[in-house]
Amino acid sequence: MGTNDDDNKTITHSIQELHSKGKLISKEVKQGSHSYRVQDTGRDQAEHYGCPKRPKELGRYNDPEEEIGIWYGAEHPSGALAETFGRRRPADKKGVGIFINATDLESKDMCVVEMNRDLKLLDLKLCLSKLARTVDEVSGLDYTLTQEIVAAVARLPDNPFDGIAYESRHHPDGHSCYALWTKPGEATTVKTLEMTKLSEFEYKGELPQGFEGDCIDAEEILTEILGYKVLGS
Repeated sequence: MGTNDDDNKTITHSIQELHSKGKLISKEVKQGSHSYRVQDTGRDQAEHYGCPKRPKELGRYNDPEEEIGIWYGAEHPSGALAETFGRRRPADKKGVGIFINATDLESKDMCVVEMNRDLKLLDLKLCLSKLARTVDEVSGLDYTLTQEIVAAVARLPDNPFDGIAYESRHHPDGHSCYALWTKPGEATTVKTLEMTKLSEFEYKGELPQGFEGDCIDAEEILTEILGYKVLGS
């Protein structure tokens, strides 16, 4: 069930009131830290701040006012992969695994970006109870509430936040996913460092418990961390 106009006004008012009292909880992301994004191959950079227009469906954290561009990424490559492929599980078939073709590893890039400056993000999960909301309300199939939260936070006086940090609904492992925004005329907050086909990507950062080796590739993240099946590999 979506939110109505009264709900939207309540969310906006609650966010404004909490901000005025300094009670909105933030996540700090340092300049130079890396984030990850999966996108189709063929693009020349990963600094895409989407601002889709209706009637095209808006994403979970897009601006419903259709003014502010949103960049989606993740703190860990597993989050970027989960947000890309996790939605392939049919909504009406709980418990069904996710199957990916090996061709997907050739047709998509893992992009590594660097934060251009220190960022301050609204930590959505830690703010939910103050907003009288629950996790299921921001992780379901209706995006109205999350879009209204973006609309309110992105328009607070003096622009205190650069985006929202949230957990992946497909892989809530404690790492953050990011919805960063830029307003018209503003500089982007990320800079592209690398763009590598998923079939060639390797990650040498935080590895899963019990994993042998000093790096993990994209297919291993999909199978060993996310539990997906890669067909034809």
